[in-house]
Parts: sequence; C-alpha cells; structure tokens
Amino acid sequence: MAGLLERVAAFVADNALWQPRAKLLVAVSGGPDSLALLHLLKELRPVQNLALHVAHLDHGLRADSAADADFVAETARAWELPITVSRRDVRDYAARYGGIEAAARAVRYGFLIEIAVAVGAKAVVTGHTADDQAETVIQRLLRGAGPGGLAGMRPLRRYEQWCGIGRSTVHATDSRIAGPDLVRPLLATKRVEIETYCAEKGLRPRHDPTNQSSEYLRNRVRGYIIPELKAYNSNIVGALGRTARIAADEDALLVELLDQVWQALATVSANGVWLDRVVFMGLHPALRRRALRRAASLIVPGTEIGAEHLDRIMKLSMQTHGRLQLPGGLWMRTMKQGLMLERLAN
Repeated sequence: MAGLLERVAAFVADNALWQPRAKLLVAVSGGPDSLALLHLLKELRPVQNLALHVAHLDHGLRADSAADADFVAETARAWELPITVSRRDVRDYAARYGGIEAAARAVRYGFLIEIAVAVGAKAVVTGHTADDQAETVIQRLLRGAGPGGLAGMRPLRRYEQWCGIGRSTVHATDSRIAGPDLVRPLLATKRVEIETYCAEKGLRPRHDPTNQSSEYLRNRVRGYIIPELKAYNSNIVGALGRTARIAADEDALLVELLDQVWQALATVSANGVWLDRVVFMGLHPALRRRALRRAASLIVPGTEIGAEHLDRIMKLSMQTHGRLQLPGGLWMRTMKQGLMLERLAN
C-alpha cells in the first residue's frame, strides 16, 4: 500500500488542486492535521517545485493561544518557510455572525484571503480530513440540508465560490477579482492516518483543549454521535465521505440546470435579485430552492438559508402579495409578476 505522501500526491493530481510550481498559502493552527499537512507539503515541495507560505491566526479565545502561534512560527523557521502570524479578537465579530464558531470561521477565512492575496498565492491549503468531512455531513443532516449541504466540503473551491465567507472581515475582497482557490488535499485521509504520520515523523503537534468541549456541536458530533454510529458501521467515516461525493455530483447537476435558465429567470441589480414568476413557477421545486439560495448569496455572500426558511419562502412564493424577513438582513417580497429578494438598510 502506498504511503500517505504518495496517496496525498495522487489525490492532488486526481482533483487538480494545483499545478507544479504553484505558490501555496498553508493554514497551520499547530494541531495534528495542519502540522502533518505542512510536513507533507514540505516533502512535496522539491518534487513539484512548490513555493510555500505559512499562515497562522490567533483567535484570541484562549489564554495560552499565543503559545500556539509561537510553536507554528518556530516550526516554520526550522523548516525555512516564510510565515505570517496575526491575532484577531473573534469575540468582536460574534454578534454579527450569530456566535463564536461562525465568527471564528469568517475571521479565519478573511485573514487567509488577505494574506494569500498579499503574497500572491495561487491557493489556500487547509488540513481538513475525512473525519472533518463526516462531521460536517452529520451537522448538516441534523439541520435538514439538501444535496448542496450534504456534499460537505469540496476538495477544490474556486475563489468566487468561497471568498464570501470572510468578505465582511476583509476590505479588499471582491469575487470579480481573481483570487486564490481553497483546496483540501487531506479530505480523503482519516484522522488516525494523520496521527500515525505524526508519530512516524516525530512531529509533536499542539492540542487545543476546546476541541474536547461539549459546548460546540462539532465536538458533540465527534465525541458522541460518530462513536455511536461506528457500532452500526465501523467505516462510518468512509460511508459519509461517499455520501458527500454523491451529493456533490448531484449538486453540480442542479447548478448546471439552473445556469441554463438563470438569464431568463433572474435580473440582478444593486437593489437585489428579481425572479420572474412565470419562469420560476415553471421550474422543478429543487431548482426553485436552488434559485432562491443563489439569489440570497448574490446579495449577501456567505449567507445560508436553512431548510425551515426555504419552506416558508416556497409557500410564500405561491402568493402574489407577501413579505418575509430572512437571515442576513434579507427580505423577500412577492408580487404578481415575480419575487424580489433584497437587503434593506437598517
């Protein structure tokens, strides 16, 4: 059986994550996944002639978080890699994003976009694993996601598909401007493989105690739900990974079908997105939901409309007069001629 380095290299090639001689920004927290990722990329560097730049963000959520930053900086220097370390107080963004977890994600991705653009990186590389994918699928299943949500994380996201996550934390983010891809070369690698690799290579990663806290849903999924599911399917991580890949293919088909009617359906302006009623009502319900999600993301990038709100929108869309408030400051209005999604000023 091929070693982890060979398998990761094959995954990169199979998914066209980057080309030889690419410059990559590597997100490193100091934990096992990201430390193994950086070591693997360091080993691939001479083979693929890669240029690596390390990025570490201190979220300011723990008293000892500065020690993680020091560890990553020392590792980068020891491996002769350039690094950018920054500290952002995630708590300042918690109210805007509806909680610490969502705020941390937005601030982190905003930071990565900012640094990647500054250093001219072709892609931002993260250490998400197959276990992370399984946890994501379960979280989205719990909230009633469709194919797009159950597809989980993709190995490759083009800049325009992911830049909205941290857009409001960065001043110079524009999806119309070419920017870095988001790639996940460890997405088919299980956490136990990462732990074995760290032990074999003598890597001594940092461990974040908040990963054990039952306060966060992901930790409860990781610590309780997945172990229970393993009693029914010992390879539940692999099974959920297959679910994600199948859902991703079906999601891509829905995107293609929506693209074919989008020009006739939607009028995008500075005020919002107008959807023609005749065209909208002629679509399959799956495409109607997809159209509404796309319209919302165009108005407020990164906004996710959950299943409950979508059901309410679909019901309201049958009426010729109505109004509904949605997440992200969005409003939907229905009229005889069509539907209007817009963001109203406070």
